[in-house]
Amino acid sequence: MSAAEGDRARSVLVVCTANICRSPLAEGLLRASLEGTGLTVRSAGIQPLVGHPAVPESVDYLRRRTGVTLRHHGKALTSQLVSGSGAILTMTERQRAEVVRFSPGALRRVFTLRQFVRLEPYLPGGSVFGGVDQLAEALARCRAVAGPAAEGEDDVVDPYGGTPEMYEYSFALIARSTSRTADVLRARITCRDSESIPPPR
Repeated sequence: MSAAEGDRARSVLVVCTANICRSPLAEGLLRASLEGTGLTVRSAGIQPLVGHPAVPESVDYLRRRTGVTLRHHGKALTSQLVSGSGAILTMTERQRAEVVRFSPGALRRVFTLRQFVRLEPYLPGGSVFGGVDQLAEALARCRAVAGPAAEGEDDVVDPYGGTPEMYEYSFALIARSTSRTADVLRARITCRDSESIPPPR
């Protein structure tokens, strides 16, 4: 197994456009929910504001939800990040297509955040996987069975520059989806001893 494949089995990458609003928040929420599992969560942007801090709204929301202060600066999506991530979760279908264009070999590992959890019920009951990458491959096979989403169903709207209500709506979608994503990962990924990742204490 290569180093990239080893990282891929335990790593999730969250992607949005600038990497200062939605994806840093999703990264922070997932990290908090997956603490103690050994899984790694990172984020990046397709058109990043490199070095810019996360917007205050994301910082405030994460602190209110988890007590954690978000210390994040925008960074760019790279081929190394994609190749080393078992699942790449975007905020919109358009971003998912852009990641696939950037790295066609990652097609079966790229989902929108909401699509990832929408597909999980189509997995065989009780099935577990040895890594995030194997889970992603299995979910990709469920796309044909699940069928296409309704327009906008798999997207998280971009609140950047919008009203407080837009931020709350978008962030509530992210919070709900990251919570469900963490549940899927805990239930469907096995540890080295072949037992499921333990539930949060």
